Amino acid sequence: MVKRSSILESLPNQLHRIESATNKRFSILVYVLIATLSVDTMINQVADILAPQARSFWGIVLFDIIAIISIYTQFFILQFVKKKSSTVLSKVTTIKWIHKAVTVSQYIITVIFIFAILQITLIERYSTISSILVSIISLAIDIILMGIFTGIFLKWYKSNRNSIVVLLYSLSFATVMVASLAQLVVSMHNFSDKPPTIFPDTKVVYPETEENTIWRVFGKTYQYSDIISFFLKWAGTALLLYHYSKKIGRIKYWFLLCLPVAYFSTLLIYHFHIYEPHPDMESLYFFMLASLNTTSGGVLFYISYRLAAKHFRKGSAIRDYLLLTGYGFMVFFSASQATLSATAYPPFGFATVSFYGLGSYLILIGLYLSALSVSEDDELRNYIKKSTMQESRFLHSIGSSSLAQREREVMNKVLSKAKEQQRLITESTGVSTSISEEEIKEYVKNTEEKIERQE
Repeated sequence: MVKRSSILESLPNQLHRIESATNKRFSILVYVLIATLSVDTMINQVADILAPQARSFWGIVLFDIIAIISIYTQFFILQFVKKKSSTVLSKVTTIKWIHKAVTVSQYIITVIFIFAILQITLIERYSTISSILVSIISLAIDIILMGIFTGIFLKWYKSNRNSIVVLLYSLSFATVMVASLAQLVVSMHNFSDKPPTIFPDTKVVYPETEENTIWRVFGKTYQYSDIISFFLKWAGTALLLYHYSKKIGRIKYWFLLCLPVAYFSTLLIYHFHIYEPHPDMESLYFFMLASLNTTSGGVLFYISYRLAAKHFRKGSAIRDYLLLTGYGFMVFFSASQATLSATAYPPFGFATVSFYGLGSYLILIGLYLSALSVSEDDELRNYIKKSTMQESRFLHSIGSSSLAQREREVMNKVLSKAKEQQRLITESTGVSTSISEEEIKEYVKNTEEKIERQE
C-alpha cells in the first residue's frame, strides 16, 4: 500500500520530467531548423552564382539533407502544437479548423516536395508547377492567418488603448498581409515567364518587374510593406524588451536592438540603390549576408518572448505558450526571405518557403493561448480574492475560534474552492491556468492581511 502511494506521489514528477524532455527536444529541433533554413536561404539568394556547385553531386546531397530535416521538423512541430493545445482544439471550433487546414496544407506541401525530389533523383529535372503550388499554399496560409492576427490585436487594442505595443503589432500584421498578397501576385507573374520544366542546365534568373507596369506597383508595394512591417515589429519588441532592460543590461539591450537593424540595413542600401555589388565574389558575400537580415529580427523577437517567459515558473502553461510564440516568430522570419521564382536547380529555398505559413500558425496559436491563459489567471485571482473576503467575514461574524484558527480555516476552504474553480476554467476553455497551489496560498494570505488592516 505504501509502495503504491509512493508511486502515485512520484507520478506528477515523472510526467513533468517527460514534459521537460519533450520541450527540450522541441527547442533543439527548432534551433536545428533555423540553422538549416539559413543555409537554404543563403544558397537560394545566390543560386545564380553557385549554380555549378548546386547542381553537382554534393549540391544535390545537401538539398536532400535540407529536405529531410525540414519534412521531419514540420510534422514534429504540428504534433507538438496539437499536444500542447489538445483541449483547446476540442473546444474551440475556429482553432480546430485552422489547425486542420494548416496540417492538410503542410501534408500537400510535403507531397509536392517529395515529388520534386524524386524527379530530380530519377530523371534529373523538376516541374515548375511544384514551386508555384508551394508558393501559393504558403503565402495563402500566411495572408489568412495575418488577417486573423490583425483582427485579434485590434480588438485587444480597443479594450486597452494605452497598449502601444499591441497597436504596433496589429499594424505590423496588417502590413505583412499586404506584403504577402503583393508578393503572391508578383510571384505568379514571374513564374509565367519560366519554362514548365527545369533542367540542370536551365539558367538561373532572378526576375525583375518592368518599369511603368502594374507588376512594378505590386513589387514596390511588397518591398515597402515588408520594410514597414519589420520596423513596426522592431518598435513593438523594443518597447516590450524595455521592461526587462535593467535585467538584461543596458549595453546588451541596445546590442540586441541594433543587431537586426544593422542586418536589415544591408537590404535597404540595396533596394534604394545606395550600394550595388558587381563582381561575382562581392555579390556572393553581400547577398549571403543580406539573406539573414530577417532571421536576425526573428531571433530578437524570440529573445524577447523567452525573457518574458522566465518570469513564470517552469512547467507553467503560460511559460510554454510564450516560448511557443517566440519560436513562431523565429521560424516565420527565417522563412520570409526566400523566393522560388528564380527556378534554380535543385530548388534551394523550397524548404524555407514551406515554413512560411507554419511560422504564422505558431505565432497565432502561441499568442492566442498566452492571452487566454493570462485572462484565466486574472479570473482565478479575482475569484480567490472574493472567496477569501467572503469566508473571512463569515467566520469573523460568527466569532469562530482564534485569529490563527480562523486563518487556517479560510485557507483550507478557499484553497479547495480555488482548485475546483481552476478545474472548471480549464474544462471550459481547454487552457490550463498558470497559478500554482503555492501562489494560491500566497494570494489568500495577502488578501487576509489586507482585510485585517481594514478591520
